[in-house]
Amino acid sequence: LQDQFDNIATHTQKGIDFFERFGNFIRDRSAIEVEYALKLRRLVKNYQPKKSKEDEENEFSSLNAFKNVLKEVADLAGQREVVAENLQNQVLQGIMLLAKILREERKKALNQGAGLTQSLHTQISTLDRAKRSYEKAFREAEKAIEGFHKADADFHLSRADVEKQRVNMNIRNSQSEDAKSEYANQLQITNKQQQQHYQIALPEVFNKLQELDEKRTRGMKEFIKRAADVENEVSPIIGRCLEGMVKAADSINEKDDSMIVIEKYQSGFQPPGDIPFEDLSKPDPDASNNSQTHNSSTVLNHMTGKGTTKDKLKKRVGIFGIFTGNKVSKNFQSRHC
Repeated sequence: LQDQFDNIATHTQKGIDFFERFGNFIRDRSAIEVEYALKLRRLVKNYQPKKSKEDEENEFSSLNAFKNVLKEVADLAGQREVVAENLQNQVLQGIMLLAKILREERKKALNQGAGLTQSLHTQISTLDRAKRSYEKAFREAEKAIEGFHKADADFHLSRADVEKQRVNMNIRNSQSEDAKSEYANQLQITNKQQQQHYQIALPEVFNKLQELDEKRTRGMKEFIKRAADVENEVSPIIGRCLEGMVKAADSINEKDDSMIVIEKYQSGFQPPGDIPFEDLSKPDPDASNNSQTHNSSTVLNHMTGKGTTKDKLKKRVGIFGIFTGNKVSKNFQSRHC
């Protein structure tokens, strides 16, 4: 991987970005939990039955059960708030802290790697300059040697001119040897630094990048589990809330509720007797008198019943409408009678 430094740097950056995105997911989920709890509490408030003295005296089992269900829903809202708070304190804060540490460690590792690479490039540049200097000095030395040999073979030149070429040749040879020594020295330094760079220094940087990337991956694993633990911690309480709802449902007794209705609306009203048949083809003064007497008595009874049970009859008519029109069950009729 020595030649993949830039790709490794990009990978670690994407990894940290993904880790922070996971943190944003936890933040948004926590906000949803808070909103859910708020809506549950608003729901409980909106559906809370209005209290009245009459309802308190004659509460139906179904109404009591519904009130208990509302209490359990309010408790569920409280548990969602606990989940939201723990997600923020135990998961989100940990993610943000670890992400910050990872960014700092990555920055240090990249700076170290960049410094090592820059140092190696600088040394290689120094080697290139030394090599070019050596090449130039070597060519000039060869040229000086060639010039000396030509001057030495030329009988038309004076001894001074030949000696001058000899001195120049020696100087150029000396410069070439110095450049050669410098080139060899820089080559040795460069090879040593390059070996140190690729075998020791750069692998250390890659190890640091690998460690922080594994730390990020391990943190992802731990925080996912922690988020699940936050949910599991409230599961027993949520289970008890659901058990409370079931218990509230089991407390509903339709027979007891029916008896409450009967006790509340019974009036003691007696149904009128049968109306006799009147045969108009056989006029009978006695029967006519009896019929008139019976009708008067019936009307009187109706008026008396109406006068003494006026308010109760209004209530009875209202409650009868709850069931099947003007018909009531046999139990209701027998109790009224």
